[in-house]
Amino acid sequence: MHRFVRSRYRARFFLPLAVALACGGGHAPAPARPAPAPPAAPRIARVADANTAAILLTSLSADLAAARLATTRARHRDVKLLARSIVTDLTPSSTKLSRLLSSIKLNPREDDVSQMLRDQSYARRDTLRNLSGSRFDVVYIEGEVRFHEDLLVAIDSVFLPSARNASLKDYITAVRPTIASHLALAEQVRATITARR
Repeated sequence: MHRFVRSRYRARFFLPLAVALACGGGHAPAPARPAPAPPAAPRIARVADANTAAILLTSLSADLAAARLATTRARHRDVKLLARSIVTDLTPSSTKLSRLLSSIKLNPREDDVSQMLRDQSYARRDTLRNLSGSRFDVVYIEGEVRFHEDLLVAIDSVFLPSARNASLKDYITAVRPTIASHLALAEQVRATITARR
């Protein structure tokens, strides 16, 4: 399932995951054929809670790592404020998720997606470390906008519909507004930076 996500959409974080899982597979679509009736709506594939937990932990860790770097490397004041906000909000969210998983005895299970996210996180960190000034700001903000857009799609299309454990589902529901607010702030910062270029 995840090989398709890896090969075709390597540069993006969650949207390919959401699409592949929402379609119940991840295989390349078959060539279009005339059909007498419209195709049935895609079936949401269930993702095991252990895999969801691993993906969420990896994504929070990746966003925190980039934000911590931005707090020291960013030039634009608004970029630094966004990064600080992410660190302030996601540090307790990450700790809460770890505690929750421990309390419900759910061990995160790595899969191709969580490993891909980790690899992308390392690559993004290395890219950001080689940048400075306004170029750093632009690359960081573009990455944040894409990351949060894709994470929201995955939450809505995959993680919430497939979560079986009520406590995990409650956590995902509770963290969603934080992700949405980070996206809104990242979009505002991107608009500000673009206007000044």
